[in-house]
Amino acid sequence: MAVIGALGDIIFSVSNKMAYTFDKMKWDSSARYAKHDRVGLETLLEFTGTDADTITFVMYFSVFLGLNPIAEISKLLKAERDGLVMMLVIGPKAYGRHRWVISKSSRSLERFDNSGLLLAAGVNVTLDAYANR
Repeated sequence: MAVIGALGDIIFSVSNKMAYTFDKMKWDSSARYAKHDRVGLETLLEFTGTDADTITFVMYFSVFLGLNPIAEISKLLKAERDGLVMMLVIGPKAYGRHRWVISKSSRSLERFDNSGLLLAAGVNVTLDAYANR
């Protein structure tokens, strides 16, 4: 099994029997500025700080890739609802200056069998940087 990385105890890995990975990762950051109007002059910007970074990605769970979609969705949902603070590591690199929380997730239930068993699902995950200081 080749381990790609981890989000807390959620391990991203691939093998000849299973694929537990992510796709379309995007890392956003932003700064905050106050605008001060001045008579007859250009607006003056003042740096007031930074917003928490966000990372978004898509995960795909399928019985055809060796995963139980409902079980994996439940694991992500539990981490989100419990406010679990996790490190994000991909390869040898830890991402961000802080740890992360799942602030939002959206599930698309894509394939069912003839008895209603979920066969494949996609999950859009949003992580927010969690600074504990």
